[in-house]
Amino acid sequence: MVCLFHSDYGPADPAFKLDPGSTVGVRGWIVGASSFKEARNIGEVEAIQRHLLRGESVSWCDQGYAWVEQDAIGWFYTATLLLVVLPYLILKIKARAKGRSGRTKTRDRSPARVTH
Repeated sequence: MVCLFHSDYGPADPAFKLDPGSTVGVRGWIVGASSFKEARNIGEVEAIQRHLLRGESVSWCDQGYAWVEQDAIGWFYTATLLLVVLPYLILKIKARAKGRSGRTKTRDRSPARVTH
């Protein structure tokens, strides 16, 4: 089952109306307008048609892109920061500090030059 979201297809069009008793032809199929009863604009009707042509059943969901704002997504980003980005940065900083300390030690070991 395909879940469509009204928010994906723009605002409702007040001029858009389907006659409940009519039928709509979809590539040789006759589909009752009741399949489109919740459509609010032509974009939604076209989306329903695309899914019906693939043989999928269609329903409307209310959530839209609200899943992005769920706590689980926030926790995922926090975990990624703590488990991937932060260890990477720590290793880079340690490597740079080690590289700098190695350079200063080699400078100290060089023989002193005698100038006359």
